Amino acid sequence: MPMPFDWLTYAACAAIVAGAYVIFGISAFGAAMFTVPALSYFFPLEFVLPMCVLLDVSAAFALGSRFSADADRGELKWMTPFSLAGAVAGVTALVTLPQQATIAAFGLFLCGYAAYTLYAGVPTLGISRHPWAVISGFCGGATGTLFGVGAPPYAVYLTRRLPDKTVLRATLSNMVLLSTSIRALVFLAGGLFLADRIIGALMLLPFALGGLWAGHRIQLKVSRESLLKIISLMLLLIGTSLIVRVLRS
Repeated sequence: MPMPFDWLTYAACAAIVAGAYVIFGISAFGAAMFTVPALSYFFPLEFVLPMCVLLDVSAAFALGSRFSADADRGELKWMTPFSLAGAVAGVTALVTLPQQATIAAFGLFLCGYAAYTLYAGVPTLGISRHPWAVISGFCGGATGTLFGVGAPPYAVYLTRRLPDKTVLRATLSNMVLLSTSIRALVFLAGGLFLADRIIGALMLLPFALGGLWAGHRIQLKVSRESLLKIISLMLLLIGTSLIVRVLRS
């Protein structure tokens, strides 16, 4: 099987992936927001999306499995089944909802929420698990299959539930692993994991893991307040990217 990159393209893609997974290592989500549009300059989207999903699953598994002992099991037990239900609903909604309007509405919500938290400061703790764990789990599963963006609803909920930044990141990384695994199964069922995409992911994986390691080291040095600001900025960027996607279509 021929190499899917020439060496110059490989170097550029490696730098993009490493930088994106530094962000992932800090916040436990958001790498695809950088990798998918940047790598799409070099390759068609049908090549980039499956390759990036494989990288996301690998990174989320590496982060989630290493720090799974720190995750809040109570939150995971409530969110996981509703996330799976949301994923099924998202597949159904994909063919029934007005796609562009739905993406724009979700993007506006993320921008509004992120702007509010950046202005108001650290999100207030103490919201109830019921019904918000159910709502966030379902919405995360649905938006993951609808838009390929599942983490924001989980992040919005967990930042208002978990005071410890280590527990917050570990719990969020486990939910991101679930979300990306669902997308990987959808791509697998659709026959999108062709050999060149798997080879591409394997060639870029060391740089993703290197960025993940660097991001984790940075995360150890930041306060919970700084981590929450980073998460809010990630939500703002994701919301903006969704709105731009609609405007360009």
